[in-house]
Amino acid sequence: MGIQSFFWVVFLIIFIYLIFRRINIKEREDFEDRDN
Repeated sequence: MGIQSFFWVVFLIIFIYLIFRRINIKEREDFEDRDN
């Protein structure tokens, strides 16, 4: 039970990290488009 919940926590952390990373990449692309 403890190991299973540990994997769920790790999965959630990775999932949230990927979402934040995608948002940051999207903001950078919009910023570059404005410069051009």
